[in-house]
Amino acid sequence: MSLPENAAAADAEYDVAVVGAGIAGLTAATTLAATGRRVVVLEKSRGVGGRMATRRVGEAVCDHGAQQFSVTGRAFGNLVTAAETAGVVDSWCQLFPTAATAAGPVTAPLDEAGHARWRGTRGMTSLPKYLVAALPTPVRTQTRVEAISIDAGRVRLTDEQGQHVVAAAAIVTAPVPQALDLFTAGGLTPPLVDEATWETLAAIRYEPCFSLMLVLKRPSLLPAPGGLAVNSGPVAWLTDNQQKGISSVPSLTIQARGDFSRDHFDDDPEEVTGQLIDLARPWIDGDPAAVVVASSLQRWKFAFPENPLKAPLVALSQQPPIVCCGDSFGGGLVEAAASSGLAVARWLERLPG
Repeated sequence: MSLPENAAAADAEYDVAVVGAGIAGLTAATTLAATGRRVVVLEKSRGVGGRMATRRVGEAVCDHGAQQFSVTGRAFGNLVTAAETAGVVDSWCQLFPTAATAAGPVTAPLDEAGHARWRGTRGMTSLPKYLVAALPTPVRTQTRVEAISIDAGRVRLTDEQGQHVVAAAAIVTAPVPQALDLFTAGGLTPPLVDEATWETLAAIRYEPCFSLMLVLKRPSLLPAPGGLAVNSGPVAWLTDNQQKGISSVPSLTIQARGDFSRDHFDDDPEEVTGQLIDLARPWIDGDPAAVVVASSLQRWKFAFPENPLKAPLVALSQQPPIVCCGDSFGGGLVEAAASSGLAVARWLERLPG
């Protein structure tokens, strides 16, 4: 069945409710809304984008989640081409230099072959915000869903205020452990749902990540184009946000590897900040005590899926449709998350009945 166009069923407020305003949820929502479906997006944070995250720290602008993305498939490529024409994204570079450790040595790319690495023109949130602008209904930010259940053949989503959204179908893009908590709170567990499907979702694991943003008095010492992949040690990635073109003042983003982040996740933030600054010291021009103007530490509990599924989606229920998608489905990258959202939209449109 195709979901009814333009109007929801008589006892449903929406055709589709989407949990999460990251790139997966927004690509699904905009695709479905463009076909006339009544779509609502519920997001627990104040802003949109999920881990395509940009923050202002003092006078600096810092990307502190995903740092860049690539394009290999046609569907996501069409979206990126439209966003580029709108001035929302552009190509950052072809390849990044790498370093053996955070202290070096640095190995420059062998050549400029390959495909473009993209950035948002005002930060990584530029693309999600572009998608939000295409939605006829504003995203409901600061709305934390606490339970997802089935009532009279419809999906009922209950938020922390005890208010309900009812829809003919639901798309859940939250990190899978959080999604399973929502289903459990609503009673959607085996044997009510398929046990094998539940076990498939429950097996997905994530690595955490610290993302430290620094505002500097002087430009960093990172080589062009301002992104450095680190092969080993506690630091995994460094970005010079000024070289990247999103910050008017010098700033550095330092992202920690999963094992370091897990080992120190509950440590005092000031201690973690100090450790990461010490590790990144070779790229700071001078004594960090004098050069670092301001700092902000972000803890991502579900940063990188360790074992993403090859499938772009997993349906917990067919009637009514409740489906999970996001960066844990199809590969674990920005493009995989966006493609997952597009795949869910197509899947809903093809449902019989």
